Amino acid sequence: MTSRLHRPILAAWTKKIQHDHYFKEAKKTGYVSRAAFKLLEIQEKHKIIKPGGTVLDLGCSPGAWLQVSCQQLGPRERGGTVLGVDIQNLGDEGTAYVVEALAFNTTCRAVDLSKNGIGGTLGAAALAQVLPTAVVSTLVLNTNSLGDAGAEQLAKVIAGHAHLLTLDLGQNGIGDPGAAALAEALKLNTKLTRLDLSGNAIDKEGAAALSAALAANNTLEVLVLTDNYLGEAGALALADALATNTSIRELHLKGNEMGDAGVTAICEALMARHCDITLLDLGNNSVTEAGAAVLTRLLSLKRSLKELHLYMNDIGDTGAAKMAYAIADNKSLTVLDLGGNNIGPTGVAALAAALRNHQSLSSIELGYNPLGAEGTKTVTDLAKFQLPKLSTLKMGWCKVSAGDGARALSDLLLLNSTLTHLDLRGNGLGNDGAILLSRGLRAAENSKLAELDLGYNEIKDDGACALAQALKANPEGAPAELKLNSNYITRFGQVALSEAVDMVFEMGKGKMTTVHF
Repeated sequence: MTSRLHRPILAAWTKKIQHDHYFKEAKKTGYVSRAAFKLLEIQEKHKIIKPGGTVLDLGCSPGAWLQVSCQQLGPRERGGTVLGVDIQNLGDEGTAYVVEALAFNTTCRAVDLSKNGIGGTLGAAALAQVLPTAVVSTLVLNTNSLGDAGAEQLAKVIAGHAHLLTLDLGQNGIGDPGAAALAEALKLNTKLTRLDLSGNAIDKEGAAALSAALAANNTLEVLVLTDNYLGEAGALALADALATNTSIRELHLKGNEMGDAGVTAICEALMARHCDITLLDLGNNSVTEAGAAVLTRLLSLKRSLKELHLYMNDIGDTGAAKMAYAIADNKSLTVLDLGGNNIGPTGVAALAAALRNHQSLSSIELGYNPLGAEGTKTVTDLAKFQLPKLSTLKMGWCKVSAGDGARALSDLLLLNSTLTHLDLRGNGLGNDGAILLSRGLRAAENSKLAELDLGYNEIKDDGACALAQALKANPEGAPAELKLNSNYITRFGQVALSEAVDMVFEMGKGKMTTVHF
């Protein structure tokens, strides 16, 4: 939860908002919140609300956008309609009422009905009925209960839909029959560019059906099959089509237990293509150093790859060393996720040696690896000066502890000028580690740090007070969010941090810092 410092934070926010131009204008003009001016800005630029039209506001509280919409639509006699919905779990009946407004609407381009209890019969039927005449280009139905029946109903409409570009059916209990129906639709659809089927129950039969669709479809660019049940057989089926498909640019396959054989098949297929792949997510697929070998070849051949996610596999030190120089040679790579791969000081040393002065890497995930103090120092030495674009570094649960590891992190905070997010959760830093980190924060010149996460570190009041003193001493370098969740900080430490938050606001020219416990 956000800290018990809500009163001082609220007080600081109140001080700031009282001097805010848009807050004053909202009070003067009768708008219930300053958000009204954001919609007015959008309206002035894009003219999205037209007199006599229909506006559907899902999540309408506190109501400023409804006020603006009513004004822009003009007098009631022109026939305009504004519908504001601020509840979830519409159910089938509620969904039918809401989507009816879309049937002949010519301006609504995006609809998000996620988490609304929409079923595979009535709710899906209502959507299927209105979609053919709707101009919606983005439809999000994540976390509903469509099942195979709902997927089959929607598939009939999707096949020939002229406007739909993005369809999210994640977490809907869709199995192989539903996947097969959607696959048949993909064979005919020439508009859809992104399909999200994550968190469903698609097995090898569904994968085979989707594979046949990919062989025929050359417009789909993003396919998300995260957390399904493809297994090795499903991966082999997908690979057959990927080798010839020319449109897929992002492939999300995390959590499918494909193993080295399945991952190898996918990578071989991607290497055989004569087109780019920009994002590949193979996290949680039981990849070992054998799989790392084929990934090394992929990195060497596909220089367009911007994001590689291998979270929670087991490539180990040997696999990391194999991949290191291929990663370094890939000048497009911006995101590298090697979290939870049993990489220790040896493996991270090989990575660091290869990555010196990499010009594009902006995000590195190394959490859940046993780096220890030695590996931590290796990473921080790299991150201090040798990765000019690095903005996010995740090192949670890396066995850093207090002492040399915390000292290295303190130097990183002191000297790095590019980081915006630093995750150090679960490293057993304790009070001693927090005190060392506070020394770096006290003199840090990085004003970009948006989030410093020190949760689950066994920090007590002494550590909290040291951090509070650092914030007071260096308001400009204070992070926008300091996360201290699940530590052992009592009211004494909380009050110290509360006072520091106030001082950051006063001395930092209105800079807001939020502390979470």
